[in-house]
Amino acid sequence: MTPTPKPASKVAPSTTCEDVSLVILKRTKSLKLTRDKKQGFLRHLRKSMKPKNALIVLNELKDKGIKISDFTINSNPDGSYTAIVTVNSNQYQKTAVSKMAAKKLACESALRDYAIAKMKARPRKPKTNGGENQPSTNHVEETTENEDDTLELNLAPYAMYKLLKKWKRKGYFKPEKYSLAKAQPQQEDAGRGRAELPPNWQTMHPASLLHIMRPGIKYMYYDKDVELQRSGVIVDNQKITAYGCSKKVARRNVAVNACNILFGTNFTPGE
Repeated sequence: MTPTPKPASKVAPSTTCEDVSLVILKRTKSLKLTRDKKQGFLRHLRKSMKPKNALIVLNELKDKGIKISDFTINSNPDGSYTAIVTVNSNQYQKTAVSKMAAKKLACESALRDYAIAKMKARPRKPKTNGGENQPSTNHVEETTENEDDTLELNLAPYAMYKLLKKWKRKGYFKPEKYSLAKAQPQQEDAGRGRAELPPNWQTMHPASLLHIMRPGIKYMYYDKDVELQRSGVIVDNQKITAYGCSKKVARRNVAVNACNILFGTNFTPGE
């Protein structure tokens, strides 16, 4: 009886330092690629979730088939403004203390009606029995889901805008960037400023005139009150504030009030 030969034992391939370095390098590149993709996704998400008001969101929805007419702004005797706009054959009219605020309120009503109509128009998925052959509706369902996702992506920044606005109104955010109560009155130096208006003051910008008459004036900006930006300044120990639809307009209106009160000018505030 001849003995059966033993199978030859497999010799494990030797691992060199170069092979280990190559594996580590591949893993490092893979981790770096995954980290870069994640960071890019987070940047895109932060950008897409940036708070936006209804006016901006409606303008972004123009590419999705929504039709928006030009605004019609009417001035009211009490100083307020009425904005009228037509969105998808529906007319919206809102009144506010400024033109921009009236536009935003009208767009909020239009966006709300548009979103609710889209949500109500969503088809319900039919109940199917396992044994019955039903016609395929995958294409219709995918199209509807894509439209719904687009609408929700547009509504998300507006929801963030409304949420932050509500929190600010309830006082969860600091209402003022600089507090007038804590601000020290400005001491006017004897050698600074002018006593007489320049000869061409009527053609000058109010802020420029105020800077010439009282150099070193610092403007203070506060959080938006409803839809308006508030700004303030302390001149000759007087606290003067004004509102505007933006920081630029609010700054001009503060300068207008200061010049009219202190120097007897007749500048007209902006909207």
